[in-house]
Amino acid sequence: MKGIFIVAIVLFLGSPVGFCFDDYTQQRINSNSPTSSARPSDDEGLLTRPHDEMLREVAGLSKEVGITNLKDKNLAAGQTEIRIWKGFGLISPRCFIIVLANDNATASLVAAQIVGNKGVFRNGKLVYKNTALNAPRSGWAAFLGYLREYGIDSSINLSVDKYEMPDDDSEELILEMKIGSHHSMVYYNDSTVSVDGKRAFAVCKQIRTEFDLNLGC
Repeated sequence: MKGIFIVAIVLFLGSPVGFCFDDYTQQRINSNSPTSSARPSDDEGLLTRPHDEMLREVAGLSKEVGITNLKDKNLAAGQTEIRIWKGFGLISPRCFIIVLANDNATASLVAAQIVGNKGVFRNGKLVYKNTALNAPRSGWAAFLGYLREYGIDSSINLSVDKYEMPDDDSEELILEMKIGSHHSMVYYNDSTVSVDGKRAFAVCKQIRTEFDLNLGC
């Protein structure tokens, strides 16, 4: 097996959680490029991939990292789940998860497992680890208030960009949310310059402040 270049992003409970570059990542680029179905525009860039296509891509990401696809997941009464993904680029995907239930909130991170600065493989596949996180620095009430201010409330109140101008090594930021049977999702390329795109990236950056967790935004 070829060597793997690991970039560790944070340590929790004594175990490194990170993302990695490897042959599998290159296969992802070839098969799941963010511009795979886009058509050029004269001066605005490429059409953003359709919502249904991104739903399939996110379902594939969920399977890859070993968690139930949120759109298909059966939530308990009164339960809400929010997922913030970073992926489809040169490094393995990361997923920040918030679960709200019965006035309680928990957060976790699903990312590639690394040991000694090397990715852990099993049967030729990268192993992913779900790590529980501490409460946000500002407290759950303040952090959830921030999310509401930036468009994540009873659903995700942001609009997807019509066009994008991705670089070869750019990634997608994906926000999805489910309350009961209602699922909502938006997504933005790193190249976004729209108001809502910047709001989504602000949320991603706030996660770093609150949880000492760099998703790569």
